[in-house]
Amino acid sequence: MNSRILYFIFCILSISVNAQSRLDSAIKILEEKYTQEKVYLLFDNENYTAGDNIWFKAFVFNGYKPTQISTNLFVELYDKDKNLLDRKIVPITEGQSEGTITMKKDIPEGVYFIRSYTPYMTLFPEEFQYIKEVKIYNPNSKLKLVKNDTNKWQAEVISEGHNFVENQTTKFAVRLKSDGDLPKNWEGFVFEKDNPSNQLVSFKNLDENVSSFHFRADSDKAYQLQIVDDKNNKQIIDLPKAEKSGLLFKVVKNNDDIALQLKGVNLPHQLLNYKIIGTINNQHVFDAKIVKEVASISNIIPKDILQAFNGVINFTVFNENDEVVANRLLFINKDKLSTKPDIELDINKTPRSINSIKINNQDQVQLSSVIRTESDNDNLLSSMWLTNDFTSKISNPAQYFTNNESDEALDALLISENWKRFNWNELLEGKSPTITDYYNHYLSYVGKTYLNGTELRNSSLSIVLKPQDSEKEFFVSETDSEGNVTLDNLFYYGPIGLNYFLNEKSLGSGKSLVFSMFPTFRNFNYRSELPSTNYLLKEIKSSDLPKDIKDQITTIDNAKRINKKTIQLKEVLVRSDSKAKTNKLNDELSTGRFRSLNEKIIDFVNEDQPVQAYSNIIDFLVGRVPGLTASKGQSGESIPMIRNSAAAVYVDEINVSPDNLTSINVNNIAMVKVFKGSGLLGNAIAIYTKRGSDRKPDPMDNLMSTTNYIQLQGYNKALPYFNLDDYEMFYSELDNDVRDVLYWNTNIDTDNDGATIEYYNNDKPKDYKLTVIGFKIDGTPIFYEGKIN
Repeated sequence: MNSRILYFIFCILSISVNAQSRLDSAIKILEEKYTQEKVYLLFDNENYTAGDNIWFKAFVFNGYKPTQISTNLFVELYDKDKNLLDRKIVPITEGQSEGTITMKKDIPEGVYFIRSYTPYMTLFPEEFQYIKEVKIYNPNSKLKLVKNDTNKWQAEVISEGHNFVENQTTKFAVRLKSDGDLPKNWEGFVFEKDNPSNQLVSFKNLDENVSSFHFRADSDKAYQLQIVDDKNNKQIIDLPKAEKSGLLFKVVKNNDDIALQLKGVNLPHQLLNYKIIGTINNQHVFDAKIVKEVASISNIIPKDILQAFNGVINFTVFNENDEVVANRLLFINKDKLSTKPDIELDINKTPRSINSIKINNQDQVQLSSVIRTESDNDNLLSSMWLTNDFTSKISNPAQYFTNNESDEALDALLISENWKRFNWNELLEGKSPTITDYYNHYLSYVGKTYLNGTELRNSSLSIVLKPQDSEKEFFVSETDSEGNVTLDNLFYYGPIGLNYFLNEKSLGSGKSLVFSMFPTFRNFNYRSELPSTNYLLKEIKSSDLPKDIKDQITTIDNAKRINKKTIQLKEVLVRSDSKAKTNKLNDELSTGRFRSLNEKIIDFVNEDQPVQAYSNIIDFLVGRVPGLTASKGQSGESIPMIRNSAAAVYVDEINVSPDNLTSINVNNIAMVKVFKGSGLLGNAIAIYTKRGSDRKPDPMDNLMSTTNYIQLQGYNKALPYFNLDDYEMFYSELDNDVRDVLYWNTNIDTDNDGATIEYYNNDKPKDYKLTVIGFKIDGTPIFYEGKIN
């Protein structure tokens, strides 16, 4: 574009950082209230069998970068009738989460749905939450999944800018949609409605979703399109009616820049006071106001936008009354979306052989990877930059970010779409979602405290937290003027035990302290209809089952065998380890006189014993030690009896009266030994209390009991995944290795030399697809996906 034309453009355009009039406040609302979070889940597999676990790695974004907003993620499993089967809550750290969904072994075969969302996402329409279809097979189900061949495609045609004016050449996109599979090849032509034999413009599909063509409409004529696929399925649709006045809004991609062209036809004041607003990720990046009565303008997208941003830019044209009159979506900088890791492959096609993949230096980032024989058609890039921003179904969206030849098709696809993340009319009216901050406090609870039925106000409470896999934590919390207590930013897995105590004064007899807590990280029911599916359930004879289902049956049988071996090995290891620890404890606590071949040892240090509900150790032992009973003494104490004879009682090998046992806290017992007719002791019970080597000194132990106790929900922890050692120990002996998934690891730590992935082939090593995902410090994705043999 020469300097003279550029001078003309700047004379008729006023370009500024902020829009004018009502748009100023509308854009402010947009930027402050419409930050968009979205979720992508990477799964260990594409399809599952009954009883499987579903492992997932979640990536949560604020637009196109890992989120810093939400700290909690919900992941839910639904059946086709929208019954909730499982729900997990996992923490988000640096925009990532992971977890495991469990399935019952008797779950019927069918199509199921995984839903995922953050609490922040519930402030916006449900249609932007993550929903994925999952097929679950069950060999015992009478009804089997089959594809629905009756689904038909529907076509629609959309003009560029969503305007069409007589005698003006306009670009159109043709879009096919279906609940089923779209045809790989289709074509069509435009004709006059009154003269079907006259083909005016023909077109062929760019991919299964879209095609495009240019067309100029004569005055007062109606036009139609005919589309036909490779199976001779046909459809005829109307071309939109060409208006006598209106706008043409075009995007022209040149070699070095991108131009916006706006033309008014038969408008009263031509384009005077028309505005063009550009947003990326709901952030205002471009605007221009036309300050002259001109019929057309052309403007170059500033280079600083092209250098600083990537993704979908949403251009909207407003008339002099700030009414939306045209819009256009454009994808910019598709080649700058991610960094491809440097990968070295050392693989072969020998069944069950080990392979190695070297990922070279990645600046010590953490990576996630999966190797499997099937792969999703929607990957990290297509989810981040496309499918999570649009609500219509797009077939095989990953193709737009793996094939360079898809640029024209992606542009046609965006012509056929509208940006629904916000509504300009609502913004111009000042409407916006109500934003709160409850979504960024990890696990948070609000409690209410009552003393004798009255709110305990402005008082001090001692709180002891005992997470499942962590040490106890003690802190003091103050109730407010209404008796409320808030616990924020709890980050624990599993159930969390909580004891509470009043600090200011002793409760005394007859006083009741009640403390109840409610989570602020509540989940939300799914109100929308689940997506339609391309599968039906039909009864099929076992002999007619397709190969992939037979492989699924083999996979189930292998899993059962592995699980059985795993359980047996773990039982042996646990028994061996527990026995060794108990023997060590016995050596530390007991002397020669208190040793016997017929002794029974109950270990309270290394084994979980449900003793908390008992005030007397003898009452706990009765029913757990064969031949041991108890009679009541004059003071109500429990007197141990072995085979109807009184048993001697020893505490730390000192003979004591049974009535002394009431003073021993059962939580302080380390070991009990029961002797039946031992040569030196006869019938006896030896009780050993905990010592420094048996326990960590903790002044709160006497407080931790069922008194003043409630249990809080912690995060759901991901289960451990099958690894190389498991393969060598369990899988290498199986007759038929038909694994779909050869490798899954969501926590690959890299150093200065990178990282190495090792995995074993199955019996038919071909068509494996490797996926590697990570993020640089600046939030740029590291992404690789492709076949590796």
